[in-house]
Amino acid sequence: MSKFEAVKRQFLSKGIKQENIDYTIDAVKNGTKRAFILENLTADYRGVSQDEAVPLIEATFDASGGEFKKENTGGYLYGGALLFAGLLLAFYIIYILLFGGVLIRPILVVAGAITCVGLGARLLFKAMRGKYRDADEPFR
Repeated sequence: MSKFEAVKRQFLSKGIKQENIDYTIDAVKNGTKRAFILENLTADYRGVSQDEAVPLIEATFDASGGEFKKENTGGYLYGGALLFAGLLLAFYIIYILLFGGVLIRPILVVAGAITCVGLGARLLFKAMRGKYRDADEPFR
């Protein structure tokens, strides 16, 4: 049994058309934004009121695992890349200190290592908690 079957049964019994429920499920699976789904559901040709559409969308997002489940992947990507870059810079600093040599632009390297490790860890933790959003991308 699909994870959306309970949602289908619940809202079919409330009188919402099957095609509207299927549209909502497909839109949620594709990662469409909540506001766009709500706008399309409440369009005149669909015949769904705002009071019916909001619980349908919320139940569908709950069944799929959350509204921002797909958006968290960017947090893992950017967080992992920044953390990796910061750890490489930290390894470079430690290597120079242990085995001797000249640290080229030491203030820039240390600041870069601290910034990359801090920002990378912050983005990874936000993604793990499910708090990462598209607006959080560090390179926009």
